[in-house]
Amino acid sequence: MVGEDVIAAMAQAGLQGIEVDHPDHAPEDRARLAVLAGELGLIGTGSSDYHGTNKTIDLGACTTSRAAYEQLLNHETARQPVTG
Repeated sequence: MVGEDVIAAMAQAGLQGIEVDHPDHAPEDRARLAVLAGELGLIGTGSSDYHGTNKTIDLGACTTSRAAYEQLLNHETARQPVTG
């Protein structure tokens, strides 16, 4: 995991969010990342990392909340999602 000092520096440089809910994160890591995201004003996201050849994690195992998704879309640098 990237150190909190690096995440703080990246937030200062414009980082908008961090993966909080991830299959590889222990519950205590998720809790700490959620607190850190709040302290730094970052959006906490989820990810199942469902890619590559090792798909042992179910698709959608750790999703991004609707509220976090909307925060990302409402950010000034956001792009509109592909729909169809």
